[in-house]
Amino acid sequence: METAEIILKYLQVILGWPVVALILGVIFLKWFKDPISDFFRRVVRGEAYGVKIEASSPLEQRKEVKEIPQPQTQDQIEKYIKDNPKEVIKEYLRLLNGYWFERAFNIIYGTQMDLLKYLSTKGTKGENYINLVSFYNEFVKRSGLSSTQMADYLGFLKDMRFIEFVEENKAWSVKITAYGVDFLSYVKGQYPSSYRYRVF
Repeated sequence: METAEIILKYLQVILGWPVVALILGVIFLKWFKDPISDFFRRVVRGEAYGVKIEASSPLEQRKEVKEIPQPQTQDQIEKYIKDNPKEVIKEYLRLLNGYWFERAFNIIYGTQMDLLKYLSTKGTKGENYINLVSFYNEFVKRSGLSSTQMADYLGFLKDMRFIEFVEENKAWSVKITAYGVDFLSYVKGQYPSSYRYRVF
């Protein structure tokens, strides 16, 4: 009798709604895996608790493809460059700056970003070198890299041409450059919320 009761209790657990729902869910996902993944690849809009999701149609996909410029021959490209040298140079510089700004943003520390933002408020006046020690100290406190020298900490920003050192009245001051201002403007535009949250 005890064995029968134990078996009955096991069956009640196994056939209970949570287990059955889990099994049905797994079977559903297995059968409809490809259509579901295809749908999520095409999702263009959605809402949270109101559960309103919208996917792009294949017709809209084809419209996107038509908007992609068709590849041109080398002769056509050379002619465009010859006919529009200023536009080509402007676009080249925009892409080059974007490349360097992305590289810098990937390795810059949060305290260095704070320092650049601070210097941007000082304009052409800049700030005394010694007054920037607080940014360096905050970096050391957060990172634990006490062997890093302040000259190296600021040296990265100088090497990237974001800041410059100017000697005035036998004292050094640090100023943000126009390139540094462009960098700040770029990261604020590309990463409006996340640029503030850099490590160290």
